[in-house]
Amino acid sequence: MVTRATVMTLPLAAALALAGCSGPVNEAAEGSSTAEETQSAAAASTPAGSETGSSESPSKKSDAASTDVEDLPNYLKPYPDSTVLSSSRTKAENGADSGKLEQVSLVMSAEAEPKDILKYYSKSLKKAGFETYGDQIKTKSAQVVNFRHKDNESLLVVTIAKDPSEKANSIVTVGGNIVP
Repeated sequence: MVTRATVMTLPLAAALALAGCSGPVNEAAEGSSTAEETQSAAAASTPAGSETGSSESPSKKSDAASTDVEDLPNYLKPYPDSTVLSSSRTKAENGADSGKLEQVSLVMSAEAEPKDILKYYSKSLKKAGFETYGDQIKTKSAQVVNFRHKDNESLLVVTIAKDPSEKANSIVTVGGNIVP
């Protein structure tokens, strides 16, 4: 008796066998691939619906991370005199939160004491209706503080870590889900 799994795997096994039989004729061709093979491999490895697989140029409202902070809420502005490394704002697409929440992220490098950075974001988020949630986590090289909004399902995390390449700087990440 032939099982369903056997029937499903036979075409795959045949395709693999044929692919192994149709290798390059000479050794010089083995290390290089044609443009068609490269495009085909790139298309196969790109998830469906992702912008990197699209031939369209990204729009101003692209989901890709950038250093433009104009789309972020006012309470998520960069720390003063910091360098923005990336920022993004996209619609949440996971499960029950799909369409209700937006995912935001702001990553920057700041030459400041972690306590001053945390004080700045605590004050800004408190004005926007957020409160601390749970315990602050401190390690030798980082601090993490969670914030939740008092009136809705918004959750943000502020992480401040030592910059391994520039000891005087901190890498600051503020991100999470917000109600638009």
